[in-house]
Amino acid sequence: MVRDGAAFDCDVALDGSGLTFALPDGQVFAFALIEDGVGVGYLVAPDAAPGSRPDELGQMVPVPDKPGCWMGGRDDFSFCAQVAQ
Repeated sequence: MVRDGAAFDCDVALDGSGLTFALPDGQVFAFALIEDGVGVGYLVAPDAAPGSRPDELGQMVPVPDKPGCWMGGRDDFSFCAQVAQ
């Protein structure tokens, strides 16, 4: 996983057309593919209660020529994830 230019190892949970993983600051990043080439990112606070709403980052699109990387949404958030199977 790469975030803000820094790479880190994490466990990625895959669920249908989405994925989640913990960030180094304790938040959980969730990504859901909503149509081909378009997804939505969310941040979940480390102390979020069950049923609480995540912080929506907005729609994201693939980064050209960078497989596994997505960009867009609020604040031009981007991430790259490589899932080993």
